[in-house]
Amino acid sequence: MFLSEIEGINLLKNGYFENFGKLGRVYLNNTISFIESEKYLKYINENITCIICTRDLVKYFIDKNIGIAISERPKDTFYEIYYQLWLKGYFRYPENKISDKACISPRAIIAEYGVVIGDNCIIEDNVIIREGSILEENVIVRSNSIIAGEGFEVARIFGSNKVVPHTGYCILKKNSEILNNVCICKGLFRGYDTIIGENVKIDNFTQIAHAVKIGKNSRIAAGTVISGNTEIGENAWIGPNVTISNGLKIGNNVHISIGAVVVDNLSDGEKVAGNFAYEQQKFLKDFVARKIR
Repeated sequence: MFLSEIEGINLLKNGYFENFGKLGRVYLNNTISFIESEKYLKYINENITCIICTRDLVKYFIDKNIGIAISERPKDTFYEIYYQLWLKGYFRYPENKISDKACISPRAIIAEYGVVIGDNCIIEDNVIIREGSILEENVIVRSNSIIAGEGFEVARIFGSNKVVPHTGYCILKKNSEILNNVCICKGLFRGYDTIIGENVKIDNFTQIAHAVKIGKNSRIAAGTVISGNTEIGENAWIGPNVTISNGLKIGNNVHISIGAVVVDNLSDGEKVAGNFAYEQQKFLKDFVARKIR
């Protein structure tokens, strides 16, 4: 699609785009993005073929092979373009592909399109499988869970705050198991998907936000909240009622203790506890020291 096809924008130079992305997380070719400050110029890369910027920032792009739209509020304009295309069906999902070998409760709700369910999957009562769900073989989803729900991204669109429609995917790799009352959101944009790795086990009442990636064989205990765009490595243990902030990198073989609040990246093999979380043995020593005072 060309910028010139979009209604209601202040077009300076035409350009072609296929994907949407936010600076710092642009990995797909032919992406449209936005910028509101010079401090984000370092995130401009070759995948960006169209940019929405203020008039003051045009000088950084005018000589580049990149389409330009000018806006006093680039973020708002970016989401307004996205929303217009969503309303017109630009991001429509393909037809369902559901295996005859899957066991699906008659009380489950399966979207009319955009769902793939592989062989030997089990879908229990009152599960909701929404558009953008891909379940590989041998996936189990227990009662009352929601797969590919809308994520929480709020933007000002045509003068009012809206929860932005999500058009990415939620991919459950083979042999993963989702217990009861779990919500796993789909990715915000197409190509920036939520991925639950092979043999991952997720306990009751867990919230997995958009574009989270969890490596194979990880275990997520009950009540955990994992915020958007966070990546968790393989063989991780995440204890009950843990909260993990957005955009973090959590390594392989990490152990996060009960109730921890994680706000920093964790390296491979780290063990942390506390609010805010830090190295587990130091936390335990501090805890004991406080008790004996």
